[in-house]
Amino acid sequence: MATIINVERLEGIQSFEPPNHSKTIDHKLIHAENGAKNLAIWHGRVELGGKADSHFHPDMEQVFFVLQGEARFILDGQEHFLGQGDLILVPRGVTHQIQSVGEYTLKVLIIMTPPPASNDQWEPATQ
Repeated sequence: MATIINVERLEGIQSFEPPNHSKTIDHKLIHAENGAKNLAIWHGRVELGGKADSHFHPDMEQVFFVLQGEARFILDGQEHFLGQGDLILVPRGVTHQIQSVGEYTLKVLIIMTPPPASNDQWEPATQ
């Protein structure tokens, strides 16, 4: 059975506000409940000025793919600016933070492997 989702039509897909994020709504697109065993893909919508606090995932790799807007992304202490069509790899255990900047709401696909056990599987970065 095929799982087909259009990221422009997310109505009917459960949404949630991830902990330690501001102005952010995520939708689970691909996950264990619809057939994925070794990865997950979420759609993230971050309003202007919204962000994820600095954190890391000890056992998960992530890729962020920018669909719309611009992001200020801090990866392992280095600042990067991403726009539509850019993607960035976050290796397991590496501290990162993302913030919506620019003129438009930031929309990203977040690809994770292995899939998170819960919506809040992350560790705060030490200051």
